[in-house]
This record gives sequence, structure tokens and C-alpha cells, in this order.
Amino acid sequence: MSGASPAAHWRVDLEDYVGVLEVSPSRGQAVAGSLGGDVVLVDTAEGSTTALERHEMGALSAAWSSDGDRVAVGGQDGRVRIYDQAGTPSGIADVSAWATALAWSPDAPVLAIGAGRRLLIVDHNGAVLHDFDDQPSTVTAVAWSADGTRVGAAAYGGVDWHDVVGPRRGRRRRFDWKGSLLALVLSPDGKWACAGAQDSTVHLWKLWSGGELSMSGYPSKIERLAFRDDSLWLAVACLEELTVWDFGGRGPAGTVPASSSGHDKHIEDLAWTPSGASIATGGGDGRTIVWGAPTRAGQALSPTAEVESDISTSRLQWVSEDCLLIGRADGSIVKLAV
Repeated sequence: MSGASPAAHWRVDLEDYVGVLEVSPSRGQAVAGSLGGDVVLVDTAEGSTTALERHEMGALSAAWSSDGDRVAVGGQDGRVRIYDQAGTPSGIADVSAWATALAWSPDAPVLAIGAGRRLLIVDHNGAVLHDFDDQPSTVTAVAWSADGTRVGAAAYGGVDWHDVVGPRRGRRRRFDWKGSLLALVLSPDGKWACAGAQDSTVHLWKLWSGGELSMSGYPSKIERLAFRDDSLWLAVACLEELTVWDFGGRGPAGTVPASSSGHDKHIEDLAWTPSGASIATGGGDGRTIVWGAPTRAGQALSPTAEVESDISTSRLQWVSEDCLLIGRADGSIVKLAV
């Protein structure tokens, strides 16, 4: 393992803590935003930037469409702005609350927005197609089903799934959970919905049978989790520890996760490489650590590279199999080979 800090390919400086960093499907562009409110498009090869409209009081969320032709950015100002890949504005949605969660449909230019107690579905111009304004509490995460027919909104008390396309349009199905859900991801194969919870659990539902289970024993709330593209492994960050659950066969029930502990402070973000051969974690200790992917349940994960900094890592994204974008608490974004 290398603990050296490699020279940056390039560096971009925002005015404050990097709270938003999302790479396009082609990995040729990224959108970044700060808690100060500035937002930029970044060419990931050269580091050149295009300034987008500010979100006063801070940028909170961003998402690229599946074809990479559009990007949406939401903020504390209650607005979601939509741009084409050149940064030209194409629409705006006024949502009257913090825009905390965004997700594009996998097969249509349609955007789901979580804002306060509302789940809105808008088109690529920001025109409202559906407004589900009766969510039980503040929406913390949104996700589309693999076929693009349903949208899930996570909040306190569970996940509400809304049918927005097809013969069941307008219907709702609820997956109950007694606590507050903070994150929601679906496995790429469409079989599992996984939520990180305030009560220190990861709760799973098997779609769409309704079968469910929980992974407990974590020491704190779960806010960061990510499936590998083949749906076989789910990575979960909790405080300083990374755990990776085996979703092969019948799923993780009755198994022990692969795990690692290499950070001195909590993990702020995690991301799989494009091939899924490795996963990176970025921590409040300034370290970014790359781990080899597990091959079996219960395995102790081994670090393959480490980047050190005096500044806390806030966000990270892979742009190739061996290059990372790292956002930091001081507003800097660097591209590093690891």
C-alpha cells in the first residue's frame, strides 16, 4: 500500500465545503457545488470549469440523467435548476423547500425531487408532472425502480413507492419502518431496496415481494451505502468502519460482512471503481483509502492505496479505474491517480 500523496492532475477551488460532487455517466464531466452556494461543471480530463447559477445558502444535491445529456442541481433556496451538458439552462423547478434529493428516471428525461414533505416528478424543463405532497415527513432520499415505473421516497416511517408510469399510475405502495431513514439505494438488478437508518441499522426490502430484513449492530446512524454495479456487494459506511455485504445467492441473511477499519474519523463518502474491483472511502481524517473488493463474506479487506491530506475529505468519485476526484472541506476538488 502506498501512503504518499500524489501530485494532483488539476485542482479546482470552490468557496466553501464541497457538499455536492457527481460524475456524468461518461465520466468526462462532473458537477460540483459548495455549502457557500457556488456550482460548477468540470471537465474531468483538463479541470476546466463552467460556472452555473448559484444556490444561495448552499447547494444540496445533484444528479445526471442516464444518457448524460442533462444535469440537475438543487439547493437550500428551494430551487432545482436543470442544464444541458454544456451548462446551458433548460429549466427550473421552484419547490418551496430545501431540495435534498434528486434522481433521474433510468429511461426517460424525467426527474424525481425530494423537497420537504413533497415528492415531485418534473420533466426536463422543470414542468411538474406529479406532486405527491402528502409524504409522512421530510423526504431524505429518492430512487427509481429499475424499469422506471415507480419512484420511492424515504422518510421517517418507511418508503412510499409511487407508480408514475403504466396501468398502475397513481397508485402507492408503502414499505413501513419504525424509524427515520437517511439513505436509499436500489440494487442495479432491481431486486433489493436498501435503506440506511437513524437507529443504526441497514434495512432491506426484497422488491416487490415485500420480504424484509435488517442488519443491525452498527454503532451509529447509516448515511452512506452503495451497490456494486453487478448487485453482488453492498458497501456501508458507519463511523470509521467500512462493511461490505454479500448479496449473491439468497442475499445477506445469516452472513457476516467483509469489513475494514483504516480511518481515524468517520467516513464521509464511498465509491466503487467502474469495474467494481475496488472501493474508495474518504474520511474526516483527510485520508482517502482504496480497498480491494471482497471475494467472500466475512473477509478482512486489505487497503491497496492511501492518499493523505490535512483537510477532511467530503466527497469522492471515480473518473477512471485509477483516477479519483476528491472534494474537501476547504472547498478544493482535486483529481488524483491512485
